[in-house]
Amino acid sequence: MRPRIIIAEDDEKMRRILEIMLSQDGYQIDLAKDGAGALSLAEKFGYDLVITDLKMPAMNGLELIKRLKKVLPDVPVIVITAFGSIESAVEAMKNGAFDYITKPFDREEL
Repeated sequence: MRPRIIIAEDDEKMRRILEIMLSQDGYQIDLAKDGAGALSLAEKFGYDLVITDLKMPAMNGLELIKRLKKVLPDVPVIVITAFGSIESAVEAMKNGAFDYITKPFDREEL
């Protein structure tokens, strides 16, 4: 069975790029346009990895991490953002993020 990843990203182009990139590497990908949608899917399916944008409508990435840790406490979460700062990186890591990557990033970094 292929590892399953959910991508929470409000930018449609970025969602699609990540989906193509990771699908080519053999992962099963599900997509959500915001944190609320990602949380709903996570509650239904469970995942091996969550990749989330930091700034999204409805529920931002930090709130998603907090809520995911209650539903899937062991799932690693990678935060990707174009609005990277030391403060938001520290906050993400404190809330349980596995990694924090700033956009733009290259395939190998992800």
